[in-house]
Amino acid sequence: MVGKIHILDELTVEPGNLAAVRQLMSEGYVEGAVERGMTLEQTWLTPPVELYDQPNTLVYLWSVPDAATWWAMRGAAGRDPSVGEFWAEMDALCVERQRRFLLDDPPIEEGR
Repeated sequence: MVGKIHILDELTVEPGNLAAVRQLMSEGYVEGAVERGMTLEQTWLTPPVELYDQPNTLVYLWSVPDAATWWAMRGAAGRDPSVGEFWAEMDALCVERQRRFLLDDPPIEEGR
């Protein structure tokens, strides 16, 4: 059985756009993500100070409790045109973005 799935969004933000990206994420995505079953677990900024002459990366860690919720979230996002519009608007503020899906992997046992 698949347990909690993590969704890791890495947004490499153009210099000067950090506040706009944070606002867009807060006002244009978080509520809908929660409605689709996602939980925002943590956010990070790297490097840990806003840069004005080169990009920063904002990292958002989301989770869903299981595979069924993940599939439901993916389906709901695919049917909602506002999700695509949000990411298009976000792309205009970022150098690049990447989304990864992560599942706990048990430690490797000796002799395996």
